[in-house]
Parts: sequence; C-alpha cells; structure tokens
Amino acid sequence: MLVLDWMKSKVISVSPGETLRQARRLFREHNINRLPVVDDNHMVIGLLSTADLKRFAPTNATGVEILEALELLETTRVREAMVPNPVTIGPHNTIEQAAQKMIDRHVACLPVTDAAGKLQGILTGMDVFKALLDLSGSDQPGVEAGFFLPYKPGTLREVLDKLRGQGMRIISVLSSVRGTDMRKVKIRFRGEDEASQNKALEMFRDHPGLRYWARGDEFFLKEEKLEDVQKPGENPHPES
Repeated sequence: MLVLDWMKSKVISVSPGETLRQARRLFREHNINRLPVVDDNHMVIGLLSTADLKRFAPTNATGVEILEALELLETTRVREAMVPNPVTIGPHNTIEQAAQKMIDRHVACLPVTDAAGKLQGILTGMDVFKALLDLSGSDQPGVEAGFFLPYKPGTLREVLDKLRGQGMRIISVLSSVRGTDMRKVKIRFRGEDEASQNKALEMFRDHPGLRYWARGDEFFLKEEKLEDVQKPGENPHPES
C-alpha cells in the first residue's frame, strides 16, 4: 500500500510571510489542524499546527490580554511559529514506512514531497488508520480468527485450505513473525450464511493454533494462561 493512494493531494498550504491571523483563518475555514509551509517554488520549508498558534493566543485570555493576543497574531509571521524542516515522506513510500516514521519521529502527520522537496500531499495518522482498516477488511461482514502457528512451510496453507474446503471466502490474511519459531496470523473470512460460518468455526474450536474468533458482538477466546500471551514487540523465544 503506497502513500500516494492514501494521502490528501489537495493540500491547503501557507507561505512563511503570512501572518498567524491569516493562518488561523485557514485552519477554521477548512477545518484542519496543520498547514504545510511552502516557499515561492512550493518547496516544503515548515509545518504549522493549531497547537503552535496557542502559544501566541492563549485560550483563557480575557480583556486586554485578548487584544494583545490578536495584535500578536496580526504581527507575527508564520516563519516565526512554524516547525522548520519537518519530517516528510515520498508518495512512493509504503504506508508501513510512513507509520514507522511517525512512530520513530513522534509526529502525527507527514507532508508528502517529491524528490526535490516540492509539496505533493499530506498524510495524517488518521489516513494510516484508514489504510490499516482497508487492508484488514474489517469494514466487511464476516469472521475474524486469530492463530499462533509454527513458522514452518505449509502451516498457514493448511488453515486456509480447511476454510476453503468449508466454502469460506477469504477476505484478508495478516501475518507477523516474532523470533524464528512462531508467527501470529489473523484471517478474516465469510461464508454464504451464518450456519456455514458456524460449521467452519466449530471445525477450528480444538485447533492447537487457534487463539480467538470474533463475529459482530460474538467473541470466543481459547482458555490460556496470562504468561502465555505474547505482547506486541515481544520475542516469544528470547536468546539466552
């Protein structure tokens, strides 16, 4: 999944010489929280957020303080409040790379630029969430089943073949490997009706790799000890 498929390509931007009052008007008119700051060549040189404005216009200001804050917004330029040289991403990077960059650099959005640094779009954390939901197929009716499977050839195929044998249609398969011996697998599938899905679920009830399944408000969690549950990021087989 590429950034170009999920970024907003129609981006409201601001120049460094505009006032904070002008920037605030853009925030309000377009109901946005961040503005890429671009120069005359449309090159990204900064990023301005509503949080940056709060430093110049306190929300609890009253009386004379309000007048002073308004004057400050009118006289202060965007270049004085923006975050210079913001973290960016390319349109041909993957959504996973964008998400990792957001986590590593502790940012909530990424201006999207071409190789020269010219603004192409903007990608927010919400866009990444939407991409994840699309990839997982969670917006489609069906059953989600989670497995812990040995990281060996054929183990995943065995589960998928059993589902297909029951007439199930596979919506999505997500898999992650931790260590060298096991992997987590999430499969979303659906059948012609609830009865056919129930039959498939019953087939897996005693499967050694099944951890849970969920369908709407229904949920089944295989009995397990708390210490056996692997948390995200943990290696189930740490080196001694």
